[in-house]
Amino acid sequence: METAVVQKHVTALPPGSDEEQRKLCFEMFNEYWADAVGKGIPFDTVGTMSIAAALFALVAKHGPETTAEFVQDLAKSVLQDEFTSQKRAN
Repeated sequence: METAVVQKHVTALPPGSDEEQRKLCFEMFNEYWADAVGKGIPFDTVGTMSIAAALFALVAKHGPETTAEFVQDLAKSVLQDEFTSQKRAN
């Protein structure tokens, strides 16, 4: 997977705080996601391809070891319900 597309969009972000850039990126990603689903691409396919694209970009920038550490930390966050809007009942 080519990371040039990711790099092109990242460098095109306007100057501003990290938080402002994250908000803009989140809004752009949500628009992309809605557009892809609206064109008939299954929700799960958009999700898995988004994760794969992100991993390719992270490995290209930070290397496999650092990316693997990030993914391990991310797995812990998922298991701790940090990515759910509702917490599970215990």
